[in-house]
Amino acid sequence: MTKQEQLLDELVECEIRRRQLEERAAALREELGLTGTRPKQSRHISPAGRARIAEAQRKRWAAANGDKAQQRATPQAAALKRRWAAFRAGTGPRPGAKEGLKPVGKPERKKVEWTPAMRKKAAERMRRVNREMAKRRSAAA
Repeated sequence: MTKQEQLLDELVECEIRRRQLEERAAALREELGLTGTRPKQSRHISPAGRARIAEAQRKRWAAANGDKAQQRATPQAAALKRRWAAFRAGTGPRPGAKEGLKPVGKPERKKVEWTPAMRKKAAERMRRVNREMAKRRSAAA
Protein backbone atom coordinates (compact mmCIF):
# COMPACT_ATOMS: atom_id res chain seq x y z
CA MET A 1 0.00 0.00 0.00
CA THR A 2 1.42 3.36 -1.00
CA LYS A 3 1.64 6.43 1.21
CA GLN A 4 -1.17 8.08 -0.76
CA GLU A 5 -3.47 5.11 -0.26
CA GLN A 6 -2.69 5.06 3.46
CA LEU A 7 -3.52 8.76 3.72
CA LEU A 8 -6.71 8.23 1.75
CA ASP A 9 -7.76 5.40 4.07
CA GLU A 10 -7.04 7.57 7.10
CA LEU A 11 -9.08 10.41 5.61
CA VAL A 12 -12.06 8.15 5.01
CA GLU A 13 -11.84 6.78 8.57
CA CYS A 14 -11.79 10.33 9.94
CA GLU A 15 -14.90 11.15 7.90
CA ILE A 16 -16.63 8.07 9.34
CA ARG A 17 -15.73 9.08 12.90
CA ARG A 18 -16.84 12.68 12.26
CA ARG A 19 -20.25 11.53 10.98
CA GLN A 20 -20.70 9.23 13.95
CA LEU A 21 -19.84 12.05 16.36
CA GLU A 22 -22.25 14.42 14.61
CA GLU A 23 -25.05 11.86 14.86
CA ARG A 24 -24.32 11.29 18.56
CA ALA A 25 -24.25 15.04 19.22
CA ALA A 26 -27.58 15.45 17.41
CA ALA A 27 -29.10 12.67 19.50
CA LEU A 28 -27.84 14.28 22.72
CA ARG A 29 -29.19 17.68 21.69
CA GLU A 30 -32.56 16.08 20.99
CA GLU A 31 -32.59 14.35 24.39
CA LEU A 32 -31.77 17.64 26.10
CA GLY A 33 -34.41 19.49 24.11
CA LEU A 34 -31.92 21.85 22.48
CA THR A 35 -33.07 21.29 18.90
CA GLY A 36 -35.30 24.38 18.72
CA THR A 37 -32.67 26.97 19.63
CA ARG A 38 -32.57 30.01 17.44
CA PRO A 39 -29.33 31.23 15.84
CA LYS A 40 -27.48 34.13 17.42
CA GLN A 41 -28.27 37.40 15.69
CA SER A 42 -25.38 39.60 14.68
CA ARG A 43 -25.33 43.29 15.43
CA HIS A 44 -24.54 45.92 12.84
CA ILE A 45 -23.05 49.39 13.09
CA SER A 46 -24.16 51.99 10.61
CA PRO A 47 -21.56 53.69 8.37
CA ALA A 48 -22.15 56.93 10.28
CA GLY A 49 -21.49 55.16 13.58
CA ARG A 50 -18.28 53.67 12.19
CA ALA A 51 -17.19 57.13 11.04
CA ARG A 52 -17.80 58.57 14.53
CA ILE A 53 -15.81 55.76 16.13
CA ALA A 54 -12.92 56.27 13.67
CA GLU A 55 -12.86 60.02 14.27
CA ALA A 56 -12.82 59.53 18.05
CA GLN A 57 -9.95 57.05 17.71
CA ARG A 58 -7.97 59.50 15.56
CA LYS A 59 -8.49 62.20 18.21
CA ARG A 60 -7.31 59.85 20.98
CA TRP A 61 -4.25 58.89 18.94
CA ALA A 62 -3.39 62.53 18.21
CA ALA A 63 -3.74 63.43 21.89
CA ALA A 64 -1.53 60.54 23.00
CA ASN A 65 1.12 60.80 20.29
CA GLY A 66 1.28 64.56 19.70
CA ASP A 67 4.28 65.23 17.45
CA LYS A 68 4.82 61.67 16.20
CA ALA A 69 2.66 62.42 13.17
CA GLN A 70 5.14 65.10 12.12
CA GLN A 71 8.10 62.76 12.67
CA ARG A 72 6.70 60.22 10.23
CA ALA A 73 6.86 62.74 7.41
CA THR A 74 10.67 62.52 7.31
CA PRO A 75 12.58 61.23 4.25
CA GLN A 76 13.65 58.16 6.24
CA ALA A 77 10.04 57.25 6.91
CA ALA A 78 9.20 57.68 3.23
CA ALA A 79 12.13 55.44 2.26
CA LEU A 80 11.01 52.79 4.75
CA LYS A 81 7.50 52.96 3.34
CA ARG A 82 8.88 52.40 -0.19
CA ARG A 83 10.96 49.42 1.01
CA TRP A 84 7.91 47.81 2.63
CA ALA A 85 5.87 48.40 -0.53
CA ALA A 86 8.60 46.68 -2.57
CA PHE A 87 8.65 43.76 -0.12
CA ARG A 88 4.87 43.33 -0.32
CA ALA A 89 5.04 43.46 -4.11
CA GLY A 90 7.70 40.74 -4.04
CA THR A 91 10.40 42.86 -5.66
CA GLY A 92 12.62 43.51 -2.64
CA PRO A 93 13.98 42.04 0.59
CA ARG A 94 12.23 42.41 3.92
CA PRO A 95 13.17 45.80 5.42
CA GLY A 96 15.61 45.35 8.29
CA ALA A 97 16.60 41.83 7.23
CA LYS A 98 20.26 40.85 7.47
CA GLU A 99 22.07 40.31 4.21
CA GLY A 100 22.72 36.70 3.24
CA LEU A 101 20.12 35.18 5.59
CA LYS A 102 17.28 33.25 4.03
CA PRO A 103 13.80 33.69 5.48
CA VAL A 104 12.56 30.75 7.50
CA GLY A 105 9.18 29.44 6.46
CA LYS A 106 7.23 26.33 5.78
CA PRO A 107 8.73 24.00 3.19
CA GLU A 108 6.88 23.60 -0.07
CA ARG A 109 4.40 20.74 0.02
CA LYS A 110 4.33 18.38 -2.87
CA LYS A 111 0.91 18.21 -4.50
CA VAL A 112 -0.53 14.72 -4.51
CA GLU A 113 -1.92 13.55 -7.83
CA TRP A 114 -4.91 11.27 -7.38
CA THR A 115 -4.94 8.32 -9.70
CA PRO A 116 -8.22 6.95 -11.10
CA ALA A 117 -7.71 3.81 -9.01
CA MET A 118 -7.39 5.90 -5.83
CA ARG A 119 -10.55 7.84 -6.68
CA LYS A 120 -12.46 4.65 -7.38
CA LYS A 121 -11.34 3.04 -4.12
CA ALA A 122 -12.30 6.14 -2.10
CA ALA A 123 -15.71 6.33 -3.77
CA GLU A 124 -16.39 2.66 -3.09
CA ARG A 125 -15.42 3.02 0.54
CA MET A 126 -17.59 6.11 1.02
CA ARG A 127 -20.57 4.29 -0.56
CA ARG A 128 -20.03 1.39 1.83
CA VAL A 129 -19.80 3.78 4.78
CA ASN A 130 -22.96 5.60 3.74
CA ARG A 131 -24.83 2.29 3.48
CA GLU A 132 -23.64 1.28 6.96
CA MET A 133 -24.69 4.62 8.41
CA ALA A 134 -28.13 4.36 6.77
CA LYS A 135 -28.57 0.87 8.26
CA ARG A 136 -27.68 2.19 11.73
CA ARG A 137 -30.11 5.07 11.38
CA SER A 138 -32.95 2.79 10.29
CA ALA A 139 -32.17 0.35 13.13
CA ALA A 140 -32.19 3.18 15.69
CA ALA A 141 -35.50 4.60 14.44
